[in-house]
Amino acid sequence: MSEPTAMAVHATRKPVEHVTVTRDDYRPAVRAVDLACGALQGVGLPLGRLDQGSILDAARRRTGLRDWGAEDFLVPMARILEDAQAAPFTALARCVVRQTFIAAVSNRLRTEAWFQTHPRAADARIERPVFILGFPRTGTTLLQNLLALDPGARALRFWELQSPVPVDDDPARDRTRRLRAARATLRAAYFVAPEMEFVHEIGPETAEECWPLFANTFAVLNWDIAGGLRGYGAWLLQQDMRGPYREYRRQLQMMAHHQPTGRFVLKCPEHLWFIDALLDVFPDAAVVWTHRDPFDSVASYCSLISLNRRMLHGRIDHPAIGAHISQAFSEGVGRAMQARERHPRARFFDVAFQELVKDPKAVVRQLKGALEIEQHPDQDAHIDAWLEGERKDKRGAHHYDAARFGLEPEDVYGRFATYIDRYRIPLKHRRA
Repeated sequence: MSEPTAMAVHATRKPVEHVTVTRDDYRPAVRAVDLACGALQGVGLPLGRLDQGSILDAARRRTGLRDWGAEDFLVPMARILEDAQAAPFTALARCVVRQTFIAAVSNRLRTEAWFQTHPRAADARIERPVFILGFPRTGTTLLQNLLALDPGARALRFWELQSPVPVDDDPARDRTRRLRAARATLRAAYFVAPEMEFVHEIGPETAEECWPLFANTFAVLNWDIAGGLRGYGAWLLQQDMRGPYREYRRQLQMMAHHQPTGRFVLKCPEHLWFIDALLDVFPDAAVVWTHRDPFDSVASYCSLISLNRRMLHGRIDHPAIGAHISQAFSEGVGRAMQARERHPRARFFDVAFQELVKDPKAVVRQLKGALEIEQHPDQDAHIDAWLEGERKDKRGAHHYDAARFGLEPEDVYGRFATYIDRYRIPLKHRRA
């Protein structure tokens, strides 16, 4: 697969007359829930407690289990809780964060119990997985879905990422029960952030990023990037991530044993920061890196995560988000480019966003040829059928204003200069 074709498109930015995320604070219904959470916490209920002992005990009570295997996760758990306790979260956010951490420990407990009753799952082979690890808003969702159309290929769906441990040995009953839980989660998420369906539509069956599988090791960079817990993120980048990646692989084995899988097609931008650990644990993996004008991907992602920041803080600090994401993304590409030099070139494949959008069928054919994946005679028809499906977040549905986040093209291009030059990224906003 060749690197993106060099070209430069000079354009003048126009002011955005309408943005998708119009509210900077909670709408009245969400504010009412936040006030109720605060009142309940004020009378001593543990709804917003973010101490380690309370969360561990709650997970044990929820699952009825006590064996969580190796205790390596307790160190990063303590580190994230340190930041979470000090963060200016709303009462509602503290409830959500507490439940997130209880769910992570519960998943760990259930995973250990599942392997005790299904020991042969530890022998499941994860062969030649494909990891798509471009930044958000660079076509990763599109590419993952198209590659996962092949027979035997498997992308991870929202329902199984939210509840990765099977709850029934019968696949049909198991899927029904976990789908029910996923729908409840999404109802709550869309209540808090109804704009999400136009920014990035998530449904129980949509293929999503696999970072939730790192939650049971409490090694989740997304909690920094999307959640703003920057001290924890800086700490995590200094840690050896091979252990969390081995735990991640173990969960894939659990999924493959429960539902036989030919090839996993996975996506997550976080892998960019940890390529060395990924390839150490998955030495036969193919790494597909999607590329797009960094100004567009940074600005679009800022708009996306502003919904999460609003949920956590009750308001959106646009300039702080812009500065954080611009810095974090540039660090991510820097780490990825350095890691790439330490591994065989044959492991990596590049896809240009413009080419993918212009002719997705041609890009899929070219990429599958490079990956030595069989070309199915009806793959073009399957791609056409998928592309014709209705999505509320189809291209052009998400409107954002980069200037609100303090982002200027030349500043972003300067920060990403090495990346732009190395991969010959087409630039839309560079002044003539």
